[in-house]
Amino acid sequence: MANPSRRGSSGEPVRNSMQGGNYTPWTNTHFVLPYGLRLQQTKNAGDTSVTIPSGITFVYAIAVGGGGGGNVGGNGGGAGGIAWGWTIATSSCVVGSGGAASASGGYTRYGNIIAGGGGAGAAAGVLGSAGGGIAAGATNYWGIPGGAAAAVSTGGNGSGAGGGASTTTTGGNGGNGISGGGGGIASNATGTLVGGNGGSGLAGGGGGGAGTTTGTRTGGNGGNGINILTGAVTTGGAGQSGTGTGNGAAGGGAGIAGNGNTATSGTTGGAGGLGGGAGGGPPNGGTGGAGGAGLLYLFY
Repeated sequence: MANPSRRGSSGEPVRNSMQGGNYTPWTNTHFVLPYGLRLQQTKNAGDTSVTIPSGITFVYAIAVGGGGGGNVGGNGGGAGGIAWGWTIATSSCVVGSGGAASASGGYTRYGNIIAGGGGAGAAAGVLGSAGGGIAAGATNYWGIPGGAAAAVSTGGNGSGAGGGASTTTTGGNGGNGISGGGGGIASNATGTLVGGNGGSGLAGGGGGGAGTTTGTRTGGNGGNGINILTGAVTTGGAGQSGTGTGNGAAGGGAGIAGNGNTATSGTTGGAGGLGGGAGGGPPNGGTGGAGGAGLLYLFY
């Protein structure tokens, strides 16, 4: 059979055609990976089944766990875990929901690609939550270590970054990583309090609240993320500020597919963005923001 893509005589145009008369050009309307694969399916939280066309044996998957919720004690949640790679095609999946206030996010799985949910914000007086649903020192799918917990100010960096420490007037920032850690609450009886910011990464951690002072309270900002499909930055939500009781809630972290939300009131942390963003922490006794839902992208 003649080569369907060959150069003719000198000066003639290059020929590039399919044999037969039933060829229809394929207009690309999908995001294209470097491998030449196209995004074919996007699965949201609660989906459990996948229909893969016959003849497709392997699928490239990007899995994102649900973000952790902010804690009633004031610390921000950790961003959902993120994992990617090739796996054998299968008809089932799990896509994690975002964690409610003070609850961890659900995990996401397709084949052997698994991403843990983000950790719930830690209780008052301790550290903000590590991102990625893993303890400090653990590793993600690629063997990248989790961030160390904060001893003084800022959580360590890693696949699931460490949470920021709770301090008296300025909460520690969550660590940066693939999944950002949660910011720590600032808690003191008097003075100006500023909660820690959530860590940034592909998905951002929730900010830490500002606690019990009679002075000014300013909640931390949620961490930023990155839209995996476009490369655009997704932004964390802003914390709320005011004087005395009823102020100081933190913003939610950004997900890979949506911005984090600002604090909905002075006592309720902002929700995390779609795709693993974590919820922001409130002042002591308030309501933590919910984590953003997980996602599953399938390419073939």
